[in-house]
Amino acid sequence: MKLGTFRIKDGVERLGVVVGEKIADVNAAYVHLLTQKGKLRAKEIADALLPSEMVAFLKGGDDSWKALSDVAGLNWNDDPSLERFAHKIEDVTLACPVTNPGKIACVGANYFDLLEEMGIPPTPAPRLFAKFSNALCGPCDPIIRPAATECLDYEAELAFVVGKTARRVPKEKAFEHIAGYMILNDVSARDLQVIDKQFLRAKTFDHFAPCGPFLVSRDEVPNPDNLDVKLWVNGDLRQNSNTNKMVFDVATILSFISHAFTLEPGDIVATGTPGGLGRDRTPPVYMQHGDVCSIEIEKIGKIENKVVPELFE
Repeated sequence: MKLGTFRIKDGVERLGVVVGEKIADVNAAYVHLLTQKGKLRAKEIADALLPSEMVAFLKGGDDSWKALSDVAGLNWNDDPSLERFAHKIEDVTLACPVTNPGKIACVGANYFDLLEEMGIPPTPAPRLFAKFSNALCGPCDPIIRPAATECLDYEAELAFVVGKTARRVPKEKAFEHIAGYMILNDVSARDLQVIDKQFLRAKTFDHFAPCGPFLVSRDEVPNPDNLDVKLWVNGDLRQNSNTNKMVFDVATILSFISHAFTLEPGDIVATGTPGGLGRDRTPPVYMQHGDVCSIEIEKIGKIENKVVPELFE
């Protein structure tokens, strides 16, 4: 299944599931389904099992996934009573699939082709840093270039979203704790990385983590360690790799992090970026106002974000 957070004209965010060419409001559809079955307190049950917020949904565990499956399995093509709950994807605004994660953990220097370009050896263990949730934005939202940087760079990454609390998880059980996958662009201000000697400010400006287009459930991506990863700027292919070039695979990353701190449902983990960064070109080529950055990952989808200048009130 493909899950997303979307807005229609009223601006209210809703949790949706993709059904054919449309995205369905799962909470409203589940209220309808329960009412049709004669269930009492249908709205209260729907709010508990299929709330209109991704983290709350994931905290519901297996019961929430079962309810979601019931909604996705409705006769969306031929039942007129369902039409009001589904919207053409082009008619809605897609937000980041997970808008309010407790944590965003990122892995640096995790592709062999990137390490080769940088001329450095692999680290003995995953190298972690963090972004804050203010950096998150949707798959078509603008990348806001802050006035503070002249060196705005891209990083195409596969991200996974935690579906079940993970603490000291062995590698062989790691996938049991993953809800699904999405694209994350780890936008970075390279000059500020150099000035600060660490990553936090350089990677956590508003809109420095476009994500999406949807959260693709784990069952639809049986092998996340063999997916093509591509990034273009204005149609020019800049990154072209595969997750099989990661130094540390998805299961290793989740297990490693869970031995350092507890991962909770809705937490986002970005697994690193391949070679081809603007920083590592000769001469360096950074994103400018008006540039369009597109990322596509096999089985996950595509996001496209335009660079715009920061505006001051």
